[in-house]
Amino acid sequence: MNDPSVAPPPPPPVHPPSPPKSTGLAWFFLISGGIVLFLTLGCILAVTEGNPFGEMGGIAILCGSPTLLLGALFLWLGSRRLKR
Repeated sequence: MNDPSVAPPPPPPVHPPSPPKSTGLAWFFLISGGIVLFLTLGCILAVTEGNPFGEMGGIAILCGSPTLLLGALFLWLGSRRLKR
């Protein structure tokens, strides 16, 4: 039953995950996300005359929030792709 001449089969080889083919898309996401955030914050400051907590601050942040979220999403996606 416990014959030492018969060894169990070796486990299947474990291959490391393949590296991403290119980091071009990650850099595109990072750069475009940074540009979108920078321009959106600049527009919010321009509309509110440098005081984002003044009278127009709420409207400016409300109108600029979709592009702020898009820029933050692009930055997050780019940094995530670069970490892989």
